[in-house]
Amino acid sequence: MSASVKIEKKDGSVKVEKTANNDSKVQHVKVEKVSKESSRTTDTKKPSSVPSGPPKLTSLVRCNDAARDKYRELLVDAFVKVSKETSEDDREEIRDLLDQVNACDPYRVAVTVESALFERIGRSTGTHKVKYRSILFNLKADNNPDFRRRVLLGEVRPGSLVDMPADEMASDARKLENQQIKEKALFDCERASAPKASTDQFKCGRCGQRKTTYYQLQTRSADEPMTTFVTCVNCNNHWKFC
Repeated sequence: MSASVKIEKKDGSVKVEKTANNDSKVQHVKVEKVSKESSRTTDTKKPSSVPSGPPKLTSLVRCNDAARDKYRELLVDAFVKVSKETSEDDREEIRDLLDQVNACDPYRVAVTVESALFERIGRSTGTHKVKYRSILFNLKADNNPDFRRRVLLGEVRPGSLVDMPADEMASDARKLENQQIKEKALFDCERASAPKASTDQFKCGRCGQRKTTYYQLQTRSADEPMTTFVTCVNCNNHWKFC
């Protein structure tokens, strides 16, 4: 008996053909073995940076209380502006938040904010009416888009609005102005409390007298000379020099 084996490789597979010969018959045996498994392709979707949540409301949820429902309507008016404001903002880091803003529900946030205020301090027509008005004023102010965006995105929790002072709800521009006012007031206070000395070295440009008091403060960088503030005792004229 004689036998022959034929092996053929093709496209990552092995084909074996075996032929056995004897006097009475010829037998053909085919064996095919796949040596490489076919690759599987899995479609992977990029996870969204916007968290999924309940479906958006299409209208305002009312509580059949005229005052509370009116307050909710005014809150909605404030929150629906955020999307347009974000898309038109000059700052790129703010425009990058547009997808998150559009995923938020202005109606639901308005109801949540009003409900949180009602649970904490009662009706808007009660003793806390001023607090309600302060929150609404800052949320609706045209120059305060950052504050209402933070509330819409949940960066400011509705319940924390009750304890938030008005200066923290102010716009970024207003916060800067307030800081400058505080710094000026502090400077004026320090200047008023600075020790004064009498001298005749300075001549008043108004009355010509040399009866003056003066004090010095470091108003600029430390490597620059101090500023001298002079007051005429005779006519109360004030001037300064470095």
